[in-house]
Amino acid sequence: MRLDRVTAEIRPRSDWEAVDLGFALVRRDFWRCFAVWWLAVGVPTVTAGWWLWDWPLRWLMLFWWWKPAGMRMVLFELSRRLFGECPGWRASLREIPRVWTRGFGYRFVWARFSPWLPVTLAVEDLEGLCGKAYKQRCAQVIRRGEGVMMWIYFVADMAAGWFGWAILLLVKMLIPEGQDGAWRMAVESWDPREATSIPLLILRTVVVCVMLAMSLTDVFVAGAGFGVYLNNRTWIEGWDVELAFKRLAQRLTKTAVLGGLLGMLCMPAPCRAAAVRDPAQVIREVKADEAFKVHTVVERIPNPSKHSWSWHWPDWLKPGAMPAWYGTAWMVAAMVLLAGAIGWVLWLNRRAFLGRGVRPEGAAGSRAVRLVMGMVVSPESLPADLPGEAWALWQQGRQREALGLLYRGAISRVMAAGCVEIQESDTEGDCLRRVDQVGAIAHPGYFRSLTGVWIRMAYADYGPDDGEVETLCRLWPFGVERGYA
Repeated sequence: MRLDRVTAEIRPRSDWEAVDLGFALVRRDFWRCFAVWWLAVGVPTVTAGWWLWDWPLRWLMLFWWWKPAGMRMVLFELSRRLFGECPGWRASLREIPRVWTRGFGYRFVWARFSPWLPVTLAVEDLEGLCGKAYKQRCAQVIRRGEGVMMWIYFVADMAAGWFGWAILLLVKMLIPEGQDGAWRMAVESWDPREATSIPLLILRTVVVCVMLAMSLTDVFVAGAGFGVYLNNRTWIEGWDVELAFKRLAQRLTKTAVLGGLLGMLCMPAPCRAAAVRDPAQVIREVKADEAFKVHTVVERIPNPSKHSWSWHWPDWLKPGAMPAWYGTAWMVAAMVLLAGAIGWVLWLNRRAFLGRGVRPEGAAGSRAVRLVMGMVVSPESLPADLPGEAWALWQQGRQREALGLLYRGAISRVMAAGCVEIQESDTEGDCLRRVDQVGAIAHPGYFRSLTGVWIRMAYADYGPDDGEVETLCRLWPFGVERGYA
């Protein structure tokens, strides 16, 4: 595995970004992945269809059961192409026997219903692990993305049903007019009240359409599992750091060679070698140093069997020896500890007793964060006439700075006066949800409008018109400043 030959950007991603990476790898070589998927399951599908032509549902069940063979071929293709290899058809054909025989009893029987099948297949096929090492590795790579893979399975099943229905309608539309007599006869002979008496022609057509739809979605499910697997290894093994060091080494290679040549040219002339001393004499001189002197310490340990030992309570703890005020002191200490514990519990849960009222400004400021999404939101970093300053920046053509100032100011005001608990890691959606939960005191309507304008400018580079920004500045609800020009 050569990370310097990788054909995709290797960096730590979120779970859904990892799924999107897998989808992108499949889209890049879709027809190749689709072809190798059917290359693995095509012959068994045709053979089973010939034997079970009169039992289409059994044929479909078998087709679903051996889908992991197609997934393995997609993993084989994606993993080679990710690291710069382009396996030919001969290499793909040689891989087909292995995708059916490698761990057959475990993969096609015991672990067939595993929800993490696309991820654990990569551990089994690409790393070649088995037994205890395989279990430990799987436990590592499914820590991230296990919920995402379950969602991918659910969405893939829904998409397969939808694709199957769409393909069936397409086939119905493409039947030439006047040559659909068999289909019409089958439809007319079907009694919908008897669900088990579906005509064979309709059932066979539906099964073939569903098989084609399942193959289309299964290719992308395999790609999603491969993307999650790559992302987990990047988080665990630091692939992005390794690649960064390799790129740095490549950039410094020429500089190092040039520096070495200059160093050789600037080296002084070799001097005459000093006389060689006897190694044994050198060793004796080193060992004669005071630091290597061996010191011996003799410590006598008494024998416990020669000394009798017993435990005696101190006199002041014996019954009847304690003064009468000791009991009162212990009682007072216990009551103080109990009161302190109750007060501590009440302090930890003070929010449940205070409700959603307005906090004192000093208390709010003490818990307020200074950075939200990388933007400074502390009150001292904002101008006194915030809407006026924002409108002036907008008129100067500094649109992003103007909307950013309004958005930072709104976050700072709702944190200070609206009792909104905003964290540094919150996104725009998190901030909007927290403001909506607080209620009218945080002006959720205005904050929602401002958030929408800011998101369009920050992420889509689509700014509002002058009238919309002027309205936002004029309707600024936080504080008394209205003095924009």
